[in-house]
Amino acid sequence: MKYKIFLSLFFLFQATYSYAQIIASYTLKADSVCSSEDGLMVISGREIPQLSGSNREKISLLNVLHNKKQSIVFQIDKKDTQGRYILNNNTSGISDTSKIMGDQDELVFRKKDLGEHLSPSSELLKQHSLIEIEVIYGQGRHGGAAHKKVSGWIYIALNDISPDFQKQNKPFVYDSEQDSVISSVYKIAFSKEKPFLLDEFHWRLPEQSPKLAQPTEWSSDMTDTMKIRHIGNFLGFPFKRTDDDYYSQLIDIKEGPLRIIRRTENKVKIFWKLKSPALYIDYVMMPDGFVMDSMIDIPFNISFFFSDLVTITTMDWDHAPDLPGLTIKSEASNLKLPVNGRLSDDKDTFNQIAATEFSLMSQLGQFDVKLDIPDDFPIYSQLYLRDALHEIDLPENYPGQFGNVGFKTTGWENIGSKLHHLKFTVCVDKI
Repeated sequence: MKYKIFLSLFFLFQATYSYAQIIASYTLKADSVCSSEDGLMVISGREIPQLSGSNREKISLLNVLHNKKQSIVFQIDKKDTQGRYILNNNTSGISDTSKIMGDQDELVFRKKDLGEHLSPSSELLKQHSLIEIEVIYGQGRHGGAAHKKVSGWIYIALNDISPDFQKQNKPFVYDSEQDSVISSVYKIAFSKEKPFLLDEFHWRLPEQSPKLAQPTEWSSDMTDTMKIRHIGNFLGFPFKRTDDDYYSQLIDIKEGPLRIIRRTENKVKIFWKLKSPALYIDYVMMPDGFVMDSMIDIPFNISFFFSDLVTITTMDWDHAPDLPGLTIKSEASNLKLPVNGRLSDDKDTFNQIAATEFSLMSQLGQFDVKLDIPDDFPIYSQLYLRDALHEIDLPENYPGQFGNVGFKTTGWENIGSKLHHLKFTVCVDKI
């Protein structure tokens, strides 16, 4: 009898020892921001309570493949309670002064680094105390149909020194002199005069024959420029503002191994020398796309001064003969429109669609564009397209409009005096 009791206690101890090194286990539902092979997974600190209060510099991520562990490239981006990224400088009133992981912070890693479930008998459990995270996510193109759900696992080790991925060769880099971002798929550059505007986009070209006289890595610039227009009434008088009415400066950059965050401070001229309050825009650049996060915090009721406000946010594309043809697609109406600089009835129909998503495709790749409007942000969106080479759209020095596509938003006079985040997400994928 005593032998049986001893044997039972022995096996209980062994089971307890095997599982003792998993200090917490979580099952989280998440989708990658974009769905390419390099798509990123983003998990909020509040979803992993065991991480709260940990030193960010002593956190490591690993996965298990074929019962072998490997370190994972990851990034932690700090946020404040209002959802603003805390960057390096204090130019916008929020700076990174803490090494402690908080509930608002974001843990970022690549979807392709999700691994297998660790066996309870694994030797790893004798070497590390781990937080186990099962991630349930969808597979499929951004903005597409219903996704198939699959699972993968990552493990977090505390009180460990992570490999310095910053010093490794990275396919995703920021060029500060050119204010450009280069990934394995695209190269993007921003306007020198108005750095909140994207004004250059190149596709990375497929491998070319070495027999070519001048093989090149990049396509020609596909764009004319990004545009923002504000139309409405100010104190009862017609009101229109364009890029020429903006003041903009680049004030902060955070370069990480997986995301690059660049912040601009912007003001728009309202009347004579009167400018709007500062509007901060974060571009969160990823290997397969970017998020444009506009932080709108107006300290007064807009409707006191403005009415019938409309904002048109678009990208105008280049129609040079050496560039590949473009097609615009709307899932909401099952429309497929060739970009050819000519008006059509279908293009007029496109402008009547109340939607927040569209795609732009070429033989080199595809853009999936989505506008995320918070539930408490009382503006309304419809698609916008001007594809007319005979129409001049001042003040830019570009002739005509070629696939000038984006969103028309209304109801701006109804927003309240608190911070809102309006996000444009662009996912870029090779065909």
